[in-house]
Parts: sequence; structure tokens; C-alpha cells
Amino acid sequence: MKRSLIMLVPGLTRVTSTAQLSEFSEGLIAASERMPLTPIADPLIPPGVQRLRVTATGQELELDLVEAYWNDLVPSITQQTLKTRLTRGFSLIWFWLANLHIWKGVLGRKYLTFGLTLSALAFLVWYLGTIILFVEAIEPAADNPLFPLVKELKRSVEYIGGWRIWAVATAIVALIPVSLLVDISDFCKRYLTNEPAARGKPAVRFEIIRRVREQLVSSLALGDYESVTIVGHSFGSVVTVDLFADLPSFGIPVRILTMGSLIEVLGKQAPWLQNEVMALSQREDLIEWIDIKSDSDWFASGSAVPETHHCYERIIGSYGTFPDKIAAKVHSRYFDNQEAVRLLLSYFERQNNANIPSDKATLETA
Repeated sequence: MKRSLIMLVPGLTRVTSTAQLSEFSEGLIAASERMPLTPIADPLIPPGVQRLRVTATGQELELDLVEAYWNDLVPSITQQTLKTRLTRGFSLIWFWLANLHIWKGVLGRKYLTFGLTLSALAFLVWYLGTIILFVEAIEPAADNPLFPLVKELKRSVEYIGGWRIWAVATAIVALIPVSLLVDISDFCKRYLTNEPAARGKPAVRFEIIRRVREQLVSSLALGDYESVTIVGHSFGSVVTVDLFADLPSFGIPVRILTMGSLIEVLGKQAPWLQNEVMALSQREDLIEWIDIKSDSDWFASGSAVPETHHCYERIIGSYGTFPDKIAAKVHSRYFDNQEAVRLLLSYFERQNNANIPSDKATLETA
């Protein structure tokens, strides 16, 4: 029985371990029409593994699905103290909004620009609320030299916090997952600049890479696999590229699929990420790298994959209403997208067709 490993490297989501794996597995089963997949229930299957059988004519094949969970290593700025949110928020404004070069690459793509502009607006609304809370919390004594200044600040805050402004802010918060976007902005800065999650700890980037590498090694040790396919979704594509660009070969074919990636935009802030993309494309055991994105996904730029015979970009169709696109719901709908699933399983379909008579394979393809 031939068996291959598929490892999901999820994006930044506030969910528990295996939640994304279950969504991934269910999406594959539901959307795989050309190669029907059947879940296998066997008590001998290792914990954390979801095994699927490819029910197609030809040689039997099983797929082991695992998840490289790393979300628990990510700090949340929105849950920090008021003082931390204020100081950290200012550094994020400087990093993302003041550095104009990051916007140059998106001005020619109206949907991505619109998505990033909404994210920036949501962040500013959150930071404005943080400033107001901070000013209102200041209570200096009447004889304090700063008392007149604080009094004027409080008056300004009362004006800023008027109902008209907060009516707009409430509408933005209702449409956009503000807290998640703020946490993502903070985490991206930490990752791209090698910052730790807390003082005295290693850089969060290196902690995540170590975690994913250890889970990959453990998963490969579970069986004698014919190949390994890594699926990096959203920021998980950054982690995937960062890891596999430098990881030594382990003797079996490697496939990379990046879905809803922001590598192209983030690479403008971190040139090292662009170098990792080039290094990964030249990996000796890499047989295929497919970068998948949708024009309806307003929060994905793609990975800027160099076009070669085994590295290429694919734009898929994806339906979503206007509120769905604003709320990034389209960004999370790659796992059950039929085009994305077909690209994911294309390698196994080719392997299957290679093991059946040519006339029968032609008939099945038709």
C-alpha cells in the first residue's frame, strides 16, 4: 500500500489544535470529485493523523493528513495592558503605515489595495480607542504641573469620542475582525524583524520554525511515505517557505502548495523573505510548487513564485459577497474550493494514471 504525507501549516487563527486539520480534511473530502476520498477509521492510526483512502481506479493509495500547529506561540497585543497597547501600537503604525514602500506594490491591484486599506483603517480605529482609554485613565493631582495639559487632552478626547465618529467606528468593527487584524499586524512585525514574544525569550520566528520542523520530523517517522506535500495557508505560507528554504533534503519528493499567501507584500518589508522564496524554488528535491490565490481574496498577494517548469502561480475562482470579502471569509475558503483541491490532488492523480493502461486512463480522463 502506497502512502503519502500531507502536512497543513495553517495561518494565524485563534483556534485549538486539530481544528484547522478537521476543516482541511472535510474540505478535501467534500470538494474532491475527480479523485474521491474516503476517511479511514482504524484504532492503529497514530494520534493527530487523519487517514484518507483514494478511491480511484488504479494502484491503491492512502494519504496521511497532519497539522503543524503553532498558533499557541503567538502573543496577542489586544489582550495586553493599556500601556503596552499604546506603545506597541505606535511602533506598528510606524512599521506598516509610515514606510510607504510597502504600498507601492499594491497600488496597481485595486482589490488587494482595498483590503489592505480596510485593514489599516481598522487598526487606526483600534489605536484611536486605545489612546482615548489611556487619556481617560490619567488622573494627575490638581497641583501637578501636567494637570492643565491632561485637562485639555481630556476635552479633546471627549470631542474625538463624539457619536458621529464612533458611529463610523462601530460600523467598521462590525464588518471587519478588528482584533484579529491587529494581532496579525503585531505578529507579522515580530516575525519579520525577529522580535521575541516576550522579553528574555527567543525570537518568535525561530520558536515557530523549530516547532513546525519538529512536527514534520515526527510525522515523517510515522510511516514509509512516497512523498510529502506541504500546504501553507495565509501566514502559514510564510512559515512554510521560511522552513523549507533551508531544510536539508530528506530523500523523498517534496511538493509545496501556498494558498492565500501574503509573501509578495511582506517581502517588501523583509528582503530576507524574498531570498527565501528564491532558495526554496531551487531546492533539489522540490518537484512542484503551486502558489494558489483568488482575485476575490482581498487579503492575499501571492508568493511571487519564480516561473519555472515546476514552480508556478494559479489563480482560482471563488465566490463571496461584498461583506464576505471585507470580513476575510473568502480568505479562509481555500480548503473546500474545488479548483484548489484539484491542484492539491493533481500529483496523486498523475501517479494514479501512470499505473493504469493508457487506453483506460484516456477514457477516465475524458
